[in-house]
Amino acid sequence: MKSKIVMMILVVAILATMGLVGCKQQQQSASAVTASGNPAIGDPSRANQEYVWISQFSSLPTFVERVYPALERFAHDYGVKVRVAGPSTVDLAGFITTVEQEAAKRPAGIIVVGGWDDSLTEPVNKAIAMGVPVIVNDGDLPESNRLAYCGTDWYELGVLYAKIQLDLHSKAGLNRGEVAIICPVNSGAMQEAINGFKDTIDRTFLRLATVEDNQSQIDVAAQRTSAVISAYPNLSGIVALDTESGPGIVAAVDEMRKTGQLILTLQESGREFLDTVREGRVQLILMERYDIMNYMALTYLYYWHNKVLNYGNMDPWKNNWIPDTFNSGVILVTKENVDEIISAMDAEAQAAKNLTVYKN
Repeated sequence: MKSKIVMMILVVAILATMGLVGCKQQQQSASAVTASGNPAIGDPSRANQEYVWISQFSSLPTFVERVYPALERFAHDYGVKVRVAGPSTVDLAGFITTVEQEAAKRPAGIIVVGGWDDSLTEPVNKAIAMGVPVIVNDGDLPESNRLAYCGTDWYELGVLYAKIQLDLHSKAGLNRGEVAIICPVNSGAMQEAINGFKDTIDRTFLRLATVEDNQSQIDVAAQRTSAVISAYPNLSGIVALDTESGPGIVAAVDEMRKTGQLILTLQESGREFLDTVREGRVQLILMERYDIMNYMALTYLYYWHNKVLNYGNMDPWKNNWIPDTFNSGVILVTKENVDEIISAMDAEAQAAKNLTVYKN
């Protein structure tokens, strides 16, 4: 009998303690709201907020492996929904239509991958006119009314590629060289990178032999590479400025039995492509910080939509507090650090695999 009484007393005590804890948590939550005038960051009341990342070629391996985990991580950290939208192939018209359709749904915010083409300016402006916050990444749309650009500084990327090519030529004992650039030349981001490259090699021993348009296609990049190698017998290096060029370049160089004879500095194209550095077929792969640019873009959009930094209750549309440009930086993958990079990518994928991106 005594044991039953003791047990009852313990149960009552435990329930009372739980009630006190619950009340204390509710009081803390309420006081936080009262103090800030706004729910706390990550508050469950925002669970239905939806943010949309939009691009063409949305199923590109680089996007799947490097963008999606960042979107998933943000959705998990902030307790909101993040959805991927846009055609899975290179379809600019479909991309533009998707931006307009998604804006019409009035999401909490949109990320537009602007590096593909300047014609995306108009749909971005339409979204902004509708009161939908838009941040552009991975290639700016400077003539648009976007709130901000979060991504790679493409001019500086071109400068960096030029410096790397100069350094690798010197280390190879070459005091002169000719380099070809392969990329989708109509993109504004590509033009910025080309200008950075040209400005940096000016009055050096390196010459830009040609710039070839791959039309954002791997097979076209391979064809252009074969043609360039045949047309320029003194070619000593090739630069890829987009993810589609690299595999085509490597395939063409291997086929023409030029492996190891040209200095290849290429843009990333998925995890498996990093093996070309490990095998010595490519000297360097440049990786954009897709993780940083997308997480930061979503952070800006979340803060904007929820008025987290709404100083003095000022209208953010009239007083945009978001920095105009955020340079997310790059990672240089060489034979010395490629294994470390692959391990980091594997760890990120493993950590994100149980999280969910809400897709079209």
